[in-house]
Amino acid sequence: MSTERKTLMISARLPAALVVRVDFVARNTDAEAVKNRSTAVLAAIEAWLPVQERRLEDLGIIPKKAR
Repeated sequence: MSTERKTLMISARLPAALVVRVDFVARNTDAEAVKNRSTAVLAAIEAWLPVQERRLEDLGIIPKKAR
């Protein structure tokens, strides 16, 4: 039996106006990495997260599970 790689997914409620904006940008961008709403949201979170993690580390708050 092969092992399956499981990924954790979250479901988030977003304001309709934000979803409309994300859809518009995802449809009209020329970036190869952004092809739909999910990849657009993922790219935004991945850009935001390192800055926040650095800020927490500067405050001395280090997560138990390292990246």
